[in-house]
Amino acid sequence: MPDVSSQTLSLVKTKGGCFSLKIACDEGPAKTLHSLYDPEKEARSAVEAFHFDGTGFLVVLGLGLGYHVAELKRRFPGTEILVVEPASEIYEMARTHGNLPGDSTRIRYMVGLETNEVVREVTRHQIRCGMAPVSVYPLPPAVSCFPAYYGPILDTLKKTSAARLWEKLKYPKFTEKSTRVAIIDFGYFLTREVQNALGRLEHSVTTVPVRKGEKGNAIVSKIIDAVLSHRPDFFLTINHLGFDEDGEVTSFFKAIEMPVASWFVDSPNLIVKAFGRNVSPFTTLFLWDKSYLTDMESMGFESLVHLPLATDERIFRPLRRNGRRSKATPWDVGFVGNSMVEPVNDRICKVEPELHALVERLAQAVLLSRLRIEDCLAELPESDRNRVTGLDPREKIDFEAAVLWKTTLLYRLQCMKKLNDHNLRIHGDTGWEALLDGREVLGPPLDYYRELPLFYNRCKVNFNATNFQMGEAVNQRVFDVPACGGFLLTDRQDALEELFDVGEEIVAFDQPDEIPDLVRFYLDHPGLRKRIALRGRERILKEHTYRHRLDRILQTMKARYG
Repeated sequence: MPDVSSQTLSLVKTKGGCFSLKIACDEGPAKTLHSLYDPEKEARSAVEAFHFDGTGFLVVLGLGLGYHVAELKRRFPGTEILVVEPASEIYEMARTHGNLPGDSTRIRYMVGLETNEVVREVTRHQIRCGMAPVSVYPLPPAVSCFPAYYGPILDTLKKTSAARLWEKLKYPKFTEKSTRVAIIDFGYFLTREVQNALGRLEHSVTTVPVRKGEKGNAIVSKIIDAVLSHRPDFFLTINHLGFDEDGEVTSFFKAIEMPVASWFVDSPNLIVKAFGRNVSPFTTLFLWDKSYLTDMESMGFESLVHLPLATDERIFRPLRRNGRRSKATPWDVGFVGNSMVEPVNDRICKVEPELHALVERLAQAVLLSRLRIEDCLAELPESDRNRVTGLDPREKIDFEAAVLWKTTLLYRLQCMKKLNDHNLRIHGDTGWEALLDGREVLGPPLDYYRELPLFYNRCKVNFNATNFQMGEAVNQRVFDVPACGGFLLTDRQDALEELFDVGEEIVAFDQPDEIPDLVRFYLDHPGLRKRIALRGRERILKEHTYRHRLDRILQTMKARYG
């Protein structure tokens, strides 16, 4: 930022009676920003010589006393004008002694911003204008006074203008047999499966790596590179990862008319419910749980599709018991899952202390009733309801998450206690140690790709207890265990009947009290257990692999945006 103090600036009365502005520069002689004879005539001549057809918007580098800005406004009344001026002292002089346009509509003064922030703001404005072309009008004396400030801005904007990005970023989609997909890669486990499935379906894939904490403008820059190099037909993200709360990324995709598929495999209410700027007609949400369709529709999302989870049958498959595996004693019952102790602690820390007791009460109510939080909240005293409804959107998300995670903790613990009489093995986090009073049933977390398939193959009965963020949906174990040819006992979710022939391909319980008898029965009937597991695997291979899910996404996106 150039250091401009009141001692370096001076007003000079011109021959015509108005003012010019003289700046004593750090390097070289003092410069006068406007004519000492007739600044208004000078501005008219300069603007007349400026080649601009009125398309897009203007960035003016250097305010001076505003004569050129007033002339640009007069000549191009419908054009958006961004005026960049580093020195607030110059801006104040222009307001007092200059010739700023009386009508300031469609003019924005960007005063006192750092160089990189100017470029960021211009880019944001360009996105909001639908990637409209940008033209630059420099005030030469101002630029020469502060070359270190204006030089990088001028170079960047000239390159943007010369590249005509707005033309290269917009193009017809789905014009070829093979679809080009760009995946926003946040390091989420499902990204690998999605990429592999698309490759096996013989479509072209590129990834855009995004790190936690990256700002929207930095992500947009990476997206631009991917669009220019790969020309994708659409972008794909998991759980809306890579999108910012302010909606910069969404605005950019909307501006270039780029379709986006966002596959939610966790609660969208805990991710985008409070961030309405992520709503766009160019975004299609694929929700693994039908119960969230109404919530997302009420936010304004136009394109919503129910898309359950799936599995990679090349990773989760039956394994021969040989070598060390054949000597390992099978577990009667196995469960792999988080105790939810740490997630509860993380979320409860974000909730006001006076609401902690209410979190506990609501969690108990949801556990007993199996109803949604809002339904249980409606049964509480009005004073409690008002405390929750008075929270801002971000606080409400944290509150609801704390309730859901606490409910899941209580539920999973309840289920594990029903398995006390069996040869049980739990693999998960250390939070289980305190919950299970030091019982010797706990093993370390398992690597999803290498160790988990081995464990599912080793257990006679694989047990599943669904996270309470899932209203109707089934979780990952419901697909991975049968894919291994393993027998699964799971809690009954509404979606289970749509996905499997319950009782023939998978076994479900309605209440935790049923767990002991069901486990005992199927341990005593290994032949029946094996037949059910084999039928479950057949269903997986027929309908529930990632190739099936990605093919659904591709067909949906092509039908809507092609």
